[in-house]
Amino acid sequence: MLVMWLCSFALPAQLSPKREFRGAWIQCVNYQFMGMGKEEMQRTLTYQLNELQKCGINVILFQVRPEFDALYASSFEPWSRYLTGQQGMPPSPYWDPLQWMIDQCHARGMELHAWINPYRAKTKGTKELAKTHPYFQHPDRYFEYGGQLIMDPGIPENRDYICMW
Repeated sequence: MLVMWLCSFALPAQLSPKREFRGAWIQCVNYQFMGMGKEEMQRTLTYQLNELQKCGINVILFQVRPEFDALYASSFEPWSRYLTGQQGMPPSPYWDPLQWMIDQCHARGMELHAWINPYRAKTKGTKELAKTHPYFQHPDRYFEYGGQLIMDPGIPENRDYICMW
């Protein structure tokens, strides 16, 4: 009788399995997309998504904002140099990699989470910021560290900027 009573608690857990978050991160800062045309980048991402899906991944964390620049159409930040090779230059032919990834992930039954670097405005490898980069609006809100440019998270206006998303 005791065994049957204990099993009655375990049975509902077996009927409704816990949902697992099995994620993989697709980054852009390693230059894996730089210099690629639209078709080649989509082919590369399609391959990655298909392989990750085969492995049971159900969530993609896609890096879309590495240096206050974007792999999506933004009215706040310029296009990413990691996409086009030059910060501020839109992809040609024009497309929105984030929207494309959302559509591709959803078609596979996967979630997509957009990954941003909230305070990094420039890495050591960035030679030039686009004229539309947020740094030029308030340069006093940033500091340099190790060859990088960082938005100071101690300034309330900077935290507000990050949280407006």
